[in-house]
Amino acid sequence: MRRILLFIPLLSMLLLLGCDKDKDKNENPTLTEKDKILINYPWRMSAVTDLSYKDIPVNKLNTQTQGIKEVMDIQFLQNNVTKAIDQKSKQVINGGTWYLINENKVLDIKISGFSGEFGVEELTNSKLRLKSKMPVDGVEQETIMVFEPVIK
Repeated sequence: MRRILLFIPLLSMLLLLGCDKDKDKNENPTLTEKDKILINYPWRMSAVTDLSYKDIPVNKLNTQTQGIKEVMDIQFLQNNVTKAIDQKSKQVINGGTWYLINENKVLDIKISGFSGEFGVEELTNSKLRLKSKMPVDGVEQETIMVFEPVIK
């Protein structure tokens, strides 16, 4: 019986050491250059355009898109968490996850009210352009959402 009691702490210690190694490997994911650009700043929607880059008037957009444009900044964090932040109060009003997928050509966002896979048309330090389908004046069409960094 004493031998069994001696082996239990030894086995527990080995198990704990094994778990710590796996934990360290997952805590520091490698960031791509595009990831780093995305997490540098909060992003604010500056316009929605058609595919020929002609601005679509705000009153032709649905209320959800108007709210994103006029109320929210979107912050992408290093741990793949994204937050919708009120532009005036700076309070977090929504949250979810984000992932750059398909060789950084698609931004997969999951926030309540703003979810989907968006084509990355441009991602630089000065502009983020995401392609998606959305209702414009009640008709579903391809659009480009243009975001600019919010520099504090």
